[in-house]
Amino acid sequence: MRTKTELSKRYFIFFISLFLQGFAIAMVARANLGNTPISSPNYVLSLHTPLSLGEITFLFNILLIVIQYFLWPKAQRKEQYLQLFLQIPISFIFAASIDVGMMVLNLFLAPTLPYIGAFSLLILGAITLAFSVSLQVTANATMISGEATVKLIATRLKFEFGYVKMAFDLTLVFLAVIFSLIFTKLSAIEGVREGTLIGALCVGPLVRIFMPKLKFLNTWFTKDPTSIASQTSDLKEDFKLVITIAREYGCGGRIIGKKLADDLKLAFYDTDLIQMISKESGLSLDYVSQNDQAMDSSLLYEMIMQDYFAPPEKSMSKQDALYVACAKVIRSLAKEKACVIVGRGANDILKDNPKCLNVFLYALLDKKLQFCKEHYHQDKEEALKAMSTNDKRRAEHYLHYTGKNINDPKNYHLSLDVGTIGIENCAKVIESLVKEKLKA
Repeated sequence: MRTKTELSKRYFIFFISLFLQGFAIAMVARANLGNTPISSPNYVLSLHTPLSLGEITFLFNILLIVIQYFLWPKAQRKEQYLQLFLQIPISFIFAASIDVGMMVLNLFLAPTLPYIGAFSLLILGAITLAFSVSLQVTANATMISGEATVKLIATRLKFEFGYVKMAFDLTLVFLAVIFSLIFTKLSAIEGVREGTLIGALCVGPLVRIFMPKLKFLNTWFTKDPTSIASQTSDLKEDFKLVITIAREYGCGGRIIGKKLADDLKLAFYDTDLIQMISKESGLSLDYVSQNDQAMDSSLLYEMIMQDYFAPPEKSMSKQDALYVACAKVIRSLAKEKACVIVGRGANDILKDNPKCLNVFLYALLDKKLQFCKEHYHQDKEEALKAMSTNDKRRAEHYLHYTGKNINDPKNYHLSLDVGTIGIENCAKVIESLVKEKLKA
């Protein structure tokens, strides 16, 4: 249950996102290189009527609210009155921010911009729009009318959000083209250009980049010393001792982890997690084994089509569903028995576990090459390629889902140079710390 303080913080961020979103649409419109799909028909109408872009956007959102009302089953409409009514002032603020943005831009920009200047403004608008959407999703307070309408249509028709969103956007672009042809007597198409394509293809991927970097806001939303203290007390009883091991390729993370588990009589989880994650996610073993610590090659499609307002496991992204399943498995294991877990961002997944010892293993290149030659029977070229591939995919995966650099020592309690200290001594250092932790 959210407290009044938390709600006020969430709505504060939401209204900031609303203003930024309106200003972003103004930037894209002022660039005059084509508008985002959802605003393209509104822009065309603003060119041929006395109404401003903001005013038409407000009327369009009111129309969407009416559509939502009739989309709800009769038995549920009364329950939705407050939600629908709340969209009216939100739509007004959103529309006003568009007009304010246009007014400010007109004050500082020349009436006609050179192409490079217009294109730069378009890109800046797309980035701002993506950032505002990321803020809005992170705030998780409410939705603006366009997003709410698409989500309701998808729910009522029982279609995937991504397909409904694509159909909705294409319909709006089609309307913009029709309006243009009508008003210009078939002489021109307005509001649909490269900016429309950029808005359709780039905002989703940019949201995907921004989202992890805004996770700190979740801590700010729920920051309450009393509740944190009580939660920590509960966690000490729920979680067991867990040693998490993150590592560079060629540092013997699996060997050290297995030795720790054997010496300390702990359960050991590494590649055997794949089967558990597959069962939890419903994805095939082959897919999990190839993608559980990497970004899927089809990610661009998923970033464009994904419903950012849905829980990750309900979105179109298999990659998100896989990560959620992995997190569930790791947290479940951490409550069942004391264990050692290698990789998979376990240190961040279990960051609220006070009984965790998070270790990072690294080494100089020549030491890693030597390890790869002795243990993996790889020559220098094979080892270098494996290091580059594995370290890059792990770093990208970790950055995307945690917003952090996997090599940052601040993420761990202990960082060890395996090449200098040696595998046996690294295991001894970790074991001694574990024994001290158990005494405490």
